[in-house]
Amino acid sequence: MKENVLILGGGVAGMQTALALSNIGIASTLIEKEPQLGGRVRNYEKLFPSFESGRRLVETLEQQLLTASFVDVRLQTKVACVDGQPAHFNVWVENHRDVLQANALVVATGFEPFDCSLQEEYGYGIYRNVISATELERFLDSSGPTAGEVRRPSDGGIPETIAIVFCVGSRSDRVGSKYCSRICCSFSTKHAIEIKEKYPQAKVTCFYIDIRTYGRGFEEMYRRAQEMGVTYIRGRVSECSELLNGDITIRAENTFLGRPLQGVFNLVSLSHGMRPSKDASHIAGMLGIAVAEDGFFQTRDMHLYPNDATRDGVFLAGSATGLKPVPDCIADGNSVAARVHEFLRRMDIKGDEHA
Repeated sequence: MKENVLILGGGVAGMQTALALSNIGIASTLIEKEPQLGGRVRNYEKLFPSFESGRRLVETLEQQLLTASFVDVRLQTKVACVDGQPAHFNVWVENHRDVLQANALVVATGFEPFDCSLQEEYGYGIYRNVISATELERFLDSSGPTAGEVRRPSDGGIPETIAIVFCVGSRSDRVGSKYCSRICCSFSTKHAIEIKEKYPQAKVTCFYIDIRTYGRGFEEMYRRAQEMGVTYIRGRVSECSELLNGDITIRAENTFLGRPLQGVFNLVSLSHGMRPSKDASHIAGMLGIAVAEDGFFQTRDMHLYPNDATRDGVFLAGSATGLKPVPDCIADGNSVAARVHEFLRRMDIKGDEHA
């Protein structure tokens, strides 16, 4: 095989890109800095809106990679330096002496959850029973630390009243995240449904600015939550405070009624937004590509070339360009493979464009 593609990131987008390239006879090297593939999806027992297992999806992709003809997987590996020109990139890998030659590069480095402690008014990291959505996901996981039981960190009790605060670290100039993280409303609505399924008598209240359930099946999931008795209150939470027994008082404004409100909850989950990968700026500088104002990688043209970076021969997959649900990340893998194939057909072995 003369052609080789280097893929940075072994989450579901990077895995699917490697599989799609292999299926059309193009070899790739899949580099992942963690000791296992699958990214954050590996830790999701249930995906929205299907409630199918994210862990099982990752296992399926792993099995397909094992039998793929043209995929080389390298775990616990980082790229140290890249030079060369489109169709002739040289890639130095940390802790390895070899230099990889790549004809094209794919960036599939995912995202980072927002650090909830940066919004001090919610008391995350201070109040014991204020947790993040990621922590709630682990509580709901049957293989998690509580074997699927939602328990208060302060005393291990099962909460009867639970508040979910949307848009923490999203749509906020103050914390530097003006954008909507897109998947948070659906992610936490999934949590609300799981709680009601496990504890039908529990009172679950969601505080939101706007509900944005844009994907196929997402609005139906939102309606299902309402039918199960989940309460949605339109209004941004202004403050959380802790009572002596560990309960959390929430102060907010009901913007439908135009008046303040206050409630006491046994447990509060913060539906945090998502930020670009911590390595995004470093990777952009190393590869000679641009990042957008929001910190995610800039595409060449959001309408015509949404998977092309701003440098020829470099492509973008999954949440590297902004937050996406899992089906969109998988679709990106297939799209990027098609773009890489077109690029390689357009270039000769010296990297010069055909006339």
